[in-house]
Amino acid sequence: MTTSPFEAPSVLVIGGRGFIGSHIVRALVARNIPAHVFGPTMATDLLADSAGKFGEINGSVEDRIAILEAIKASGATAIVTTAAYGEGGKGLMVGGEADVDRAMAINVDGFRKVLEAAQSAGVSRVITTGSSVVFGPADTYSAERVDESGVKRPRTIYGLTKVLSEDLVQYYRDRHGLDASSIRLPIVLGPGLWYQGAASAISSVITNAAPGARPAVRFHDLPIDLMHVSDVARAILEALTTAEPLEAIYHINGFTARMSEIAAAAAELVPGYAVEQEIVPPTNTFPLMDDSRFRARFAFTPEYDLKYLLKSQIGGAKS
Repeated sequence: MTTSPFEAPSVLVIGGRGFIGSHIVRALVARNIPAHVFGPTMATDLLADSAGKFGEINGSVEDRIAILEAIKASGATAIVTTAAYGEGGKGLMVGGEADVDRAMAINVDGFRKVLEAAQSAGVSRVITTGSSVVFGPADTYSAERVDESGVKRPRTIYGLTKVLSEDLVQYYRDRHGLDASSIRLPIVLGPGLWYQGAASAISSVITNAAPGARPAVRFHDLPIDLMHVSDVARAILEALTTAEPLEAIYHINGFTARMSEIAAAAAELVPGYAVEQEIVPPTNTFPLMDDSRFRARFAFTPEYDLKYLLKSQIGGAKS
């Protein structure tokens, strides 16, 4: 077996105190891979359960020198960045529309500074969390599922910033030979989700599950790709530790469901629980993603399907 130079990397997790970033840090700690968090302080400490098990450096992706110093201080051989502008707790899509300048400064130019610092410091690998928002409305795609070669047609500022960040990935790969990759995520659910948006609407169906409860939710009933945050972290670790160079873009996905299916599955777990769904037109739609490239490359199978995700969140056990 070939020994991977990434078998035990020292990883700088930019945005490591956020929802997805904190789960990546926990996954690194669980694998005994040295982890270091870089980013601003957060109002809620999502890493309280792992205190003292990772390094921490405060700073901003808008400061290239601070990033470079964090790389050197941590001895990082790889970087994962989940940093994105979200307008407080309003979510990434709303944040992008509310303040285009800040979204561009953090999501695009901040990411450029991460890549520049990584290349300058000799970092071996950089992974950023991309998103299906790079695509346009679902009905503009003929295929049932879209693979990584699908045409990018963003209709939101957040989607545009993700397209531009993928262009930066390709540029640094082509010009500098940097092993950089954007891993496109679907809607991500799980413990620690604190911001608003489509994910929070779905999570409300789960968190409100109680006998006799009848919460109301206004949401469309189109199929959507979903993934548990622990599966996201596990997938990113697979990409971090592989011996072979990465491709520029990968899709990952957990499962696909409609809101009505989520509500019905939750009702099966909690006697007397019923969700009153008002079906409304979606604000944005995205095509379903084909994640077969990632699954085949890394022999990756998500642990969480809809049933297990609901049980884990509502309090049951995996069956």
